[in-house]
Amino acid sequence: MNQSKKDRVHDGEYDIDNGGCHELNPDENSKALFQTPQDLFNSEEGEVNFRGVSWQGAAILIAKFQIGLGALSLPSTFHVLGFFPGILCFVILAVITTVAGYVSGNARQYYPQMHSIGDAAELLFGKGAREFIGIIYYIYLALVAGAGMLTTSVALNALSDHGACTMAFLAVACAAAFIFGTGFRSLEKVAWISWIGVAGIVFAIWITAIACLTRDRPAGAPPGPINLDIRVLPHSSFTEAMSAISTQLFALGASGTFFSVAAEMKEPEKFTRSLIYGQSFIVLTNIAIASIMYGKIGQYLVSPALGSAGVLIKKISYGIAFPGLLVTAILWSHIAAKYWFVRILRGTRHLQSNTVTHWTVWVGSMAVTVVFGFIVVGVVPFFDDFLSLVGALINPVFTNVLPGLMILFYLGANPSRASDSVQNGETGKVLSPMIWLPNAFKAYRNGWKQASALVGGIFMILLGAFIIVGGTYATVLSIQASYLDGSVSGVFSCGDNS
Repeated sequence: MNQSKKDRVHDGEYDIDNGGCHELNPDENSKALFQTPQDLFNSEEGEVNFRGVSWQGAAILIAKFQIGLGALSLPSTFHVLGFFPGILCFVILAVITTVAGYVSGNARQYYPQMHSIGDAAELLFGKGAREFIGIIYYIYLALVAGAGMLTTSVALNALSDHGACTMAFLAVACAAAFIFGTGFRSLEKVAWISWIGVAGIVFAIWITAIACLTRDRPAGAPPGPINLDIRVLPHSSFTEAMSAISTQLFALGASGTFFSVAAEMKEPEKFTRSLIYGQSFIVLTNIAIASIMYGKIGQYLVSPALGSAGVLIKKISYGIAFPGLLVTAILWSHIAAKYWFVRILRGTRHLQSNTVTHWTVWVGSMAVTVVFGFIVVGVVPFFDDFLSLVGALINPVFTNVLPGLMILFYLGANPSRASDSVQNGETGKVLSPMIWLPNAFKAYRNGWKQASALVGGIFMILLGAFIIVGGTYATVLSIQASYLDGSVSGVFSCGDNS
């Protein structure tokens, strides 16, 4: 857009100053329009370095965010959706979440004040959107952290033959997440243990898959003749299909966290490389393992999938996967607490200094997060429906809706000037949605690339809205049915969940 600075002010542009956003008045110094926003983390100042993640570390963080909980329920979605439609659906969701990850991780190259998707919402719609989306984002992170604690309790139950109350095992997982998550203040340190986490889970699910191939009959099959009921095409109701799609999205739904990964990279311009390596590894691994297990076991799949090859292999697999499951709880608790830590201390010296305020906010954020996760998991003690509910109600906001809106924002803000904006220090400036949204729908006039991006962005938004409505409705019905048929014992149950 070839507007004068004065015209752009009247059109509702804003200036982000040190990570905050405020509307500029026409009579303010015009130099403010060209003030480069301050990088959130300064690697040269402060006692704590939050910019130490290498591109390899970022790749393993992406892989760890994307593998763990959803991968253990993925094979069962093929039975609901049918083998071919299940793989097709997973690939489509993988492409969408990769695009969302690309948009999210690379945004801070132009807006270095960004740390979370809440900051992206502020860029699009202002401060109110930042607070609203930020709260939803934190709840999502804390819910997944709780799911990590729940799966860790499943592992402890399996290894000990239910040697203690499940709530006791859950408390152990909660305490471990708090201790380790608080001790590692930067993602650079968490990246090191994420290598162990990814390796443990991948080895465990491969052991289970190979063990399934060596069995004459599925471990979960009843005595007598069996029918695997392997479905090439679906034979399920709409609610069952939507619940399965929500579970698949959960398995790939970590793209909202990529803002935080990029914010702590040494070289955030290499984020795309990290995304390609991390995402490709996880997508191919998930498809291979889920296909093997479903093709061999069919309808006798167990969820979580590590229990599908018998009691002995179940214990071996959970023993190998245990560090990875615990790392899942640690990593998601850490990133959730980091949201409030940065939200409270950004723009102050306490953010990167070992002050009393720094430690109080950090420890308090971790404590609130793990306690919240413990309570939610205790109240919602069922695995599949828990993942489906999160995947349906919250995931699409971060994997579809907001990334799609960001694509429209870049189109409406004239992305051809992006490189010039960086050189001229104009990256702190954002447009009112009354300007960029109408402009985005005119982008098709600028060529096929812009037209394709426009169609892609709109498709992501509409698909996200469809999953939110349909998936949430389906999951609520499933949860209701679980309570009615007695398969859920109640809140804070000591029963064996393995």
